[in-house]
Amino acid sequence: MIAAIFIIGFITILSFDGGLNRGGDNPLPQKWRNIGIQPKERETIKTETTTTTTVNLQHNTGNQMPNTNNIEKQGGGEGTTYDKNRRKLPRVKAGQENPFNKIDKVYKQNEKLNKERSLKVREEMKYCWEKYREIAWGLDELKPIEKRGHDWFGLGLTIVDSMDTLYLMGLDKEFEEAREWVAEVLNHRKDTGKKVSVFETTIRFLGTYITMYSFTGDKMYLDKGKELADLLLYAFKDGSPFPASFVSLTDHRTSFQQWAGECVILCEPGSMFLELNELSRITGDPKYKQYSDKIVDTLAAMRPSVPGLYPTLVSQDGSRFCNNQVSIGAMGDSFYEYLLKMWVYQDGVEERYSELFQRSADAIIKHLYKVSKQGDGFITNLEGGSITNTQEHLTCFAGGMFMLAAASNITGNDEKSALYMEVGEMVTKTCAKIYTITPTGLGPEVAYIDPESGDIRFNGYKAVSWYILRPETVESIFIAYRLTGKVEYQELAWQIFEALVNVCKTENGYVGLNDVSNNWAYNDNQQSFFMAETLKYLYLIFQPSSVIPLDKYVFNTEAHPFEIQYKN
Repeated sequence: MIAAIFIIGFITILSFDGGLNRGGDNPLPQKWRNIGIQPKERETIKTETTTTTTVNLQHNTGNQMPNTNNIEKQGGGEGTTYDKNRRKLPRVKAGQENPFNKIDKVYKQNEKLNKERSLKVREEMKYCWEKYREIAWGLDELKPIEKRGHDWFGLGLTIVDSMDTLYLMGLDKEFEEAREWVAEVLNHRKDTGKKVSVFETTIRFLGTYITMYSFTGDKMYLDKGKELADLLLYAFKDGSPFPASFVSLTDHRTSFQQWAGECVILCEPGSMFLELNELSRITGDPKYKQYSDKIVDTLAAMRPSVPGLYPTLVSQDGSRFCNNQVSIGAMGDSFYEYLLKMWVYQDGVEERYSELFQRSADAIIKHLYKVSKQGDGFITNLEGGSITNTQEHLTCFAGGMFMLAAASNITGNDEKSALYMEVGEMVTKTCAKIYTITPTGLGPEVAYIDPESGDIRFNGYKAVSWYILRPETVESIFIAYRLTGKVEYQELAWQIFEALVNVCKTENGYVGLNDVSNNWAYNDNQQSFFMAETLKYLYLIFQPSSVIPLDKYVFNTEAHPFEIQYKN
C-alpha cells in the first residue's frame, strides 16, 4: 500500500526530497508528506444512513447508495458487540467456486494478450533495474533527471525492496545480482550517520527478507531478517508499547517526528503485526509476536470518540490520542489494512482482529464513505468532526481491503459481505476514474469531490496534484480482477500502465510528476515502491491465478507476499 500526505490546516508542504541530510533525522518518512489545507465549507459528520438498497457500479448515473442501514442492523453502531464465534477462512471443495479466484476462465480466453502484456510490464521492470544499477547502485534510490543516486536509509533500499518482484518475474540475472549484494555487502550495523524509519524499515526490508525466505528457503534471508528485527526492537524504550519513529541501527538512539512531539503516527506501530508475527513463526522465537501483541492490545484498549475510527497520532505510552484527525489514507492506512490481513494470515485464530476490523470497517462506511452526485463512491477524511470531501491516492488501497474482507467472509454474514464488496468496487472504480480525467492519465495525490456538483478536481482547492508512481489504485484493481473476474479491471490497469510508459519513462529511469496536468513537471525520484509494488501489481494483473493466489498469500503493505497459515 506508500510517501503520504494528510489534510490538516493551511497549505504547507514540509520540504522533502526522499533523502536525508548527513547526521540528521529524516524530517518525514517516505510514506508521509504532510499537507495542510485551509478548510472552507466542510460537512459535519453525520450518523444517519440511507435506505436505498441498490448500487449501480457504473459511474455518472446518479446518487445511488448502498444499503448502509445494514451496518446498523448487523453491527457497527456504538456499543455493538461483535460475534466472537471462531471463524476460519472459506474452505473450497472440489467443484465449488473459489471466492478468491474468479479469473481462470477469462484468463484462458485472453491468454495470448495477457502474456504479451505481462511481458511488457516485465520489460519495464528490467529497464528500471538496469538504470538503477548503472547510475545508483548501492544507494537507496535513483534520481533519473539528475542522473545520480541518493540515500535516506543508506542501506541499498531499491535492491532489497525489488527482490521479490525480480524473482516473480523470472529476471534471474538481476535477482542474483541483488542477492549477492545483500549477502556480501549489506551491513545493517554500518554507521551511516542516519536513523532509519522503524515503519519503513519494517515493511520494506523486513518484509522482503520474510518473503524471500518463504520463496526460496535461503537461510541468508532468515538471518538478515532476525538481525534487522533485533535492531529495530531498540525503538521500544522503557517498556513503551509503541516504538519511537526512528532508531539508529548503530548506537540504538531513538527519536520522534519533530512535528509530532512524543507522539507516534498510528500506522507506525499499526503496521508491524504481520512482520513480527511471521518472524516469530519462522524463527521459533516468540519475542517478536509479544511486541506485536502489546501493540494491538494497547490500541484495542484505547477508545476513540468515534468507535472504530482512530486518530492519526497516539501518545507513545498509549494513554491518549494526540489529535482529532482521522485518515484511512496518510498516517492511518495500513493500521486498518493489517487488522484484516492479520485475521486472514492467521486463518481467524485471534478473534480480536476480526472484531477490531469490523468495527473500523463499519465506521468507515457509516461516516467516511460517500457517493457523489455523479455516482462516484469515495472514502474521505475526518478533520475536527468534519469530512473533507477528498479522496487520497493512498486511501485507494481501501477498495481492495473491503473486497478482500468480503471474499474472506470475515463477518460470517452474506449480506454484509455483499455490502463490503459493493463499497470496495465503487471506491476502486472511482480511483481508476480519477486517472482517466487528468491530462496525463495519472492520478493526483489528493482529489477533491465537489459536494454540490459531484465534479472531481485534481488541482486547485483541496486537491494535491502531484503523482509519485504510487501503487494503491492498481493494487485495488488487481484484487478486484482476481475476486470478480471482470476483464474491465485489466483494461483499467493497462490504461494506467500505458500512461506510465508515455509520461513517466525517461532516458534514465522512471520519474513522478509534480502536476498531473503537465507531462513535463517531473518529480525526480524512481521510488523503490514503484518496483516493489506498482509494477508487481501490474504484472500480476496479467498473470494466471496460480501466481500468488489470494487464498494462499496475503500482501504486506509494501506488496511483499506472506503465506497464509491455515489451521485444521
